[in-house]
Amino acid sequence: MSIKMLVLSLTGQCNFACRYCYAAEHERSMMSSETALAAVRLAADGGERFVIQFSGGEPLLNFDCLKAVVDYVHQEKLPAVLQLQTNGSLLTDKIAKYLYKNKVAIGVSLDGRPAVNDKLRLKKNGYGATGEILKGIEVLRRNNIACGVTCVVTSENVDTLEGIVDFAYFLGNIRKIGFDILRGQGRGRNLQPPTPAAMQQAMQRVFARCDELAKLTGMRIAIAQQERAQLLCKDCSLTFGHCYAMNGEAAFVDAKGDIYACSSLVGNADFYLGNVYNGL
Repeated sequence: MSIKMLVLSLTGQCNFACRYCYAAEHERSMMSSETALAAVRLAADGGERFVIQFSGGEPLLNFDCLKAVVDYVHQEKLPAVLQLQTNGSLLTDKIAKYLYKNKVAIGVSLDGRPAVNDKLRLKKNGYGATGEILKGIEVLRRNNIACGVTCVVTSENVDTLEGIVDFAYFLGNIRKIGFDILRGQGRGRNLQPPTPAAMQQAMQRVFARCDELAKLTGMRIAIAQQERAQLLCKDCSLTFGHCYAMNGEAAFVDAKGDIYACSSLVGNADFYLGNVYNGL
């Protein structure tokens, strides 16, 4: 098995309490650098280019482990693409400069304009987390670092989805927007996903707004779903060419080193693939 997507859940802990968090039931401990590097070596054994994505919980709570992996990848000259998915609140100038210098692409979770985002993404005290997220994006902006945003789509924000396009242009350093459908896991069981019809209509409005603002500003923000659709159109076979997990090419590793094909399958014994120390 060749691993093309390695997701390292550096911790199940988080400093937010988002209403839909699917990882709320994941392993709460911190991943050790030893476990993380064992996972990286397992993926690197395939000899092919692969993606390492730092995830959580909030991965920056375990920055020392992230740094150990990044340093190892560069020291060993591994053919790995490095990505971080974060809520942005723990970003500092020092961390941002380190990530930029070491070519770690940054994705920040954001679910719409402040009024919408604050209903879904909450701090531990129950208040909206938009202010904390924007502080992190501002850290990146003042260091001339671009990032992407990832929006979780639920029945509560699907009707205003195009608003995140306006917000992204307003922030100034957003270069890509990705949309993820709500997962009915963890706290996500308490919300409803959008209907297929609502999602289709929302994405049409998103694409139209992107086109409109690209003409007005001369700068286009990419939509991850458009790229995936174009990729699928090139391959008319009925395979999931865009999904590493469906092709048996993904490994999600929790803090203990247990391996699953996807973060959506964590804890499901039927999809347990092994441990980084014992192999797949």
